[in-house]
Amino acid sequence: MLRPLRPYAEQAVGVHDHVLAAALANPTRVAISEAGVDTDYRRLERRATALARRLLHAGTPPRSVVAVRMRRSTDQIVALLGTLMAGCAFLVIDPDDPEERRAFMIADSGAAAVVARAADGPLAPGEIRLDQEEEFGRGIDLPAAGGNDLAYVVYTSGTTGVPNGVEITHDNLLSFIQWTLRAFAVTAQDRAGYAMGLTFDAAQSEIWPYLAAGAAIEVVDATTRTSPDLLRRWLIDRRITIGTVPMALAEPLLSASWPEDIALRLMLTGGDVLRAFPKAVFPFDFINNYGPSECTIAATSGLVPVRDGTEADESAETLPTIGWPIDGADIHLLDEAMQPVPQGVEGEIWIGGRCVGRGYRHRPALTAAKFVPDPFSIRPGARLYRTGDRARRLDTGEFAFCGRTDTQAKIRGVRIELDELAVCLQRHPAIGAAVVSIREDDTLGRQLIAYVAPVPGDTGATLATLPTPEAMRSFLERHLPRSHIPAQFVALAALPMTRNGKIDRDALPAPESVRSAGRAPETETEIAVAEIVTGVLEIDDVSAEDDFFLIGGHSLLATQVVIQCREVFEVELTLRDLFETPTVEGLAAEIDARLTRSHGFVPDMEAPPQHGLHAP
Repeated sequence: MLRPLRPYAEQAVGVHDHVLAAALANPTRVAISEAGVDTDYRRLERRATALARRLLHAGTPPRSVVAVRMRRSTDQIVALLGTLMAGCAFLVIDPDDPEERRAFMIADSGAAAVVARAADGPLAPGEIRLDQEEEFGRGIDLPAAGGNDLAYVVYTSGTTGVPNGVEITHDNLLSFIQWTLRAFAVTAQDRAGYAMGLTFDAAQSEIWPYLAAGAAIEVVDATTRTSPDLLRRWLIDRRITIGTVPMALAEPLLSASWPEDIALRLMLTGGDVLRAFPKAVFPFDFINNYGPSECTIAATSGLVPVRDGTEADESAETLPTIGWPIDGADIHLLDEAMQPVPQGVEGEIWIGGRCVGRGYRHRPALTAAKFVPDPFSIRPGARLYRTGDRARRLDTGEFAFCGRTDTQAKIRGVRIELDELAVCLQRHPAIGAAVVSIREDDTLGRQLIAYVAPVPGDTGATLATLPTPEAMRSFLERHLPRSHIPAQFVALAALPMTRNGKIDRDALPAPESVRSAGRAPETETEIAVAEIVTGVLEIDDVSAEDDFFLIGGHSLLATQVVIQCREVFEVELTLRDLFETPTVEGLAAEIDARLTRSHGFVPDMEAPPQHGLHAP
């Protein structure tokens, strides 16, 4: 439970009031650290108060939504807290998202104001600059927030082809905070990392519980948060005690070695299916969380045990479970008639309790369909949220995740509605129909595949009239984040249909090879990088111009490429480097440039390494 509030906030029910109580109790304690610069609780409170007064002075009405367009930073946390202190709900906007997507979310949410800073791009007319002046608007009283008032809005993929804004109240978020403080014994002595995706609701789990406890938050830089090796080093060097890591990095970190005297006591992950267990006892606990954005960050949580290959392991679940229900969450496994399924039988996950959000912003019909009255609760107004996920309840009370019931998918920890991508594709004037599916392959891994057909009925509407894959990719990149862009595009004369008139997903053909017909690797560095890539992907050869992510690569395999390139060339590389230069040619050029900067020359290699390893 949250500790009693100080007189400053005796009647408080808002999340920010607990942060202000922590600031009053420990004003000189560090609240946020970023790039070696500390901000104490007194400074955090003063800056947030100044922004809250500035918002009210600008005419921002309490209980409205304020968009915060900033990258992960101390300033961003100040802006989020200041928004809550102004009696408003915040909407996190990633400055790196496509402009059209940012504009849609701001307009759809009905944001009354946008707070930004020049460091994240030019300020648009009307945007409020994060003000450093602490004395602004001293005479303006700050409104109180009620437990039913909104704390934040977060956008997720939607089946209608546009994102849906999920509304989360102060009571919802306070329930999660209370569980976090109790379950993980959080104190003011803790130091938590801030590393999750900016617009992923799990990022809020890295902020509010720790500020409410008077603990410190360390902001990770953009490069470190994408590299398992750099993130591991950062967790150790910065003496983080509780670290939440993206799922794509969690599995590599499970294979890493850790010093016994590390300050880290808890590592948490979530957002996708965890496919690995720790193979050795770590000096910290590893926690797997599960929960949709509609149910406030997490609904279940569990300790991931060590798997050392013993006979007991062979008879256990093949994947880590998603744990037990957290405080404030009720988990029901129901059949199609909304009746509970027997123990051990697969059913759809429905979630009830204090964690269930208010619904979808400006989507009453969708809210009514997904948030239904809770027949299992005696609490007035209680509702269940239908997740579309499937699970089995084990004898231990834990839940084993079994997949999705619809076309929603998760790629590298990002929840994606496949229909949203298809609808976006169909906005292209030359595309008459589209469907997006997931393909699983031992070599390709898990990838998004888009199938498109020309506009029907038009004279000359043939495969030749369809845009090229490059044109379709460029079109989508104007509307969607990079994580939502399909790896391959398959042109069909018409999409296969069932006799009931629905798209026959089972009849969609396997995509053809997307291998480039480009030149063979030529330089010593290109040949060495090609050896690493072919070894990781387990393919015979690769051209200098093949895109790693279009020939079977994904984030976990990319991690192996980066690690092996570091070992072979003794240069600092991150996952971001491979994302930005995903070809052998491009990565080799980047490596040569770094070698030149560090040594003044590119060393000759007597022979290319075999499968990315140093030659014996």
